[in-house]
Amino acid sequence: MIGIVLPIAVYNHEIKLCHEKSSIYNHYKIMAKKFQVDMCMYSFRQISKNLKMVEALVYSCRQDNLIWKKVMVPRVNIVRNTSYVRDQQQINRFKRLRSQNIHFINFPIYRQANKLKNYMYLQSHELLKYHVPATKRLSYRQLEAFIRQYGKVIIKPIYGSKGRGITIIEKDSDQYKVCRTPFSKNDSDSNGSHKLASFPHPQLKQFYQENFLNPSSFLVQQWIDFKQFKGRPYDIRAVVQKNGKNQWQLTSRVARVANGKGQITNLNQGGEMVSFPRLQLQKYQGEIFEFCLETANIFANLYPWTAEMGIDLAIDKSNKLWYIETNFCPEKIRYTTTYRIPFEYAYYLYTRELSGSVSKGQYPPGLPAGS
Repeated sequence: MIGIVLPIAVYNHEIKLCHEKSSIYNHYKIMAKKFQVDMCMYSFRQISKNLKMVEALVYSCRQDNLIWKKVMVPRVNIVRNTSYVRDQQQINRFKRLRSQNIHFINFPIYRQANKLKNYMYLQSHELLKYHVPATKRLSYRQLEAFIRQYGKVIIKPIYGSKGRGITIIEKDSDQYKVCRTPFSKNDSDSNGSHKLASFPHPQLKQFYQENFLNPSSFLVQQWIDFKQFKGRPYDIRAVVQKNGKNQWQLTSRVARVANGKGQITNLNQGGEMVSFPRLQLQKYQGEIFEFCLETANIFANLYPWTAEMGIDLAIDKSNKLWYIETNFCPEKIRYTTTYRIPFEYAYYLYTRELSGSVSKGQYPPGLPAGS
């Protein structure tokens, strides 16, 4: 049996919709019938305190029916979280279950969103370290040093998302130019989501002290001059997933172009998606493919339960490829990427379990143990 773990709100909603063709249940049912394997759907909260049993909606492929039933926690489970898990009690249960050799594929723990840790980790690897921007935890001394060295820097929340709370500082001949994105949807001015400002050089420390009350929660990084499309910078979001052969596969890639007012490409900050052919990016496809697979393999050593990632990268004006960041719960909209590929990988692990080739505390090739 393969488990499908849904957030509690989604699970409660799905109970009412499971017999409709467009339901999550019916999409997974198609895959379960294809591979002739039973399936159950549940939320993490329904696992018993002893971590042995779970109350779930169980689909039997032989009988082709759906029943409410208490079953053993499946050995292989696909987690359908679209945001990072912060609940420490839930995380602790996840770790205990993993120690019992129960697989939860794509359980996005909040600490995976630590951008600073992920930058430092990639910089420790020979193949990628020259493609990772210089990055340090924010302090006034570090900000001064980076501005002196690079002229333009970007400051990000270590646990930021959706392009929020970003500050870009550029040193001009007699002043600093600043572009900031809001921390929330309500934090914007009449000019749109990007706030523009400038101040003379001697006011840098004052600006820092007024705007970064908790500097240790930010990182400062060298600015990368992205390639541009019609005068607007763009980057690339590539999604990689583990497939049914236990191999990383590039399943989607799209360019994101900043809006006319700002320098941030994130779609939540007004960026827009543009196709590769429009940007004439086909010549970089091989390099992007290799870069993403190498990045995925490296992060799989750090977060071995991860089987999909949204990797952001950019090409600078000198045609060099740069790593920007990784999202461990990337948005997916196609049936193939949302259902088929994750289920095929889960079935791969399931058959390894049946054959006994995955023993307690061990993982198949490409999925090493660790936390």
